[in-house]
Amino acid sequence: MSFWKCLDAIFPYIEPLTDQQKKAHAEDMVNDISAINAAKFSKDPGRALDEAQRVATAEIERSRTAESKATTYLAVLAALVPLIITLQAATWEDKSGPAPEWIKISILLIATIYVAAAGYHAFRTLQVSGFQRVVERDVAAAWRTSSPLQRLTKSTLLASRMSRDAVNAKVTRIKATHQHLVRAFGAFVLLLSLDPAFYAAGSIRDIIGLHTATMVEQANDSQKLKPQPTELPPTPDYGLNEFEESFESEASAEALARPEVSQSVNSDCDEGTQPE
Repeated sequence: MSFWKCLDAIFPYIEPLTDQQKKAHAEDMVNDISAINAAKFSKDPGRALDEAQRVATAEIERSRTAESKATTYLAVLAALVPLIITLQAATWEDKSGPAPEWIKISILLIATIYVAAAGYHAFRTLQVSGFQRVVERDVAAAWRTSSPLQRLTKSTLLASRMSRDAVNAKVTRIKATHQHLVRAFGAFVLLLSLDPAFYAAGSIRDIIGLHTATMVEQANDSQKLKPQPTELPPTPDYGLNEFEESFESEASAEALARPEVSQSVNSDCDEGTQPE
């Protein structure tokens, strides 16, 4: 997709004709006028006049339809102006919702540009330029000739052909107006949905945060209620040497406490060993 096509998708514009296209268009106009002037409508002049009027009526209806739509679009644009002013005042005075101010100002600026472009094209649609039609003078001039129906048929076809460019321009501009209004409507919808979207996002974030905090608190409470294992005091590690030293010290203490018993035992043993 080229740059100009991307630009047209974002901001519709009427592309001007190139020099080659203008030259081809001028040649087509000359050829059509020459063909109409050279045509002979003597076989059935009444039927030819009806067909010429039908073609002219179709062009007039296209022009009226475009102008009617332009009037309707201008009424819609007039209704959008108070909305733009209200939104602008609310944004500048910081009385709107939680959406960032720079986003709202940017979207409001884009919507305003679309509305202005739509109004410009609508006014240009209502502008009368280059439109031709058969008037009383043409009818009077036709009846001064020997074949008034043929002359009137040619005048009608010539007026219709020479007015086609103006009608096409009206139709093109009303299409551009429609495209700009659609984009302006989308911008306003986006602008009005920003605050509810940010409110909803904030509420969802608060709910998620509250749920997470509740889960963490429940986990802490369950950890506190869980029975903790009791720790036993460490068992003293007595070495073998220490045990022997304590045993010997206890034995010596007992020996010192009972010296008479040991001496009596020794004397008895001595008496028992004497010969008879």
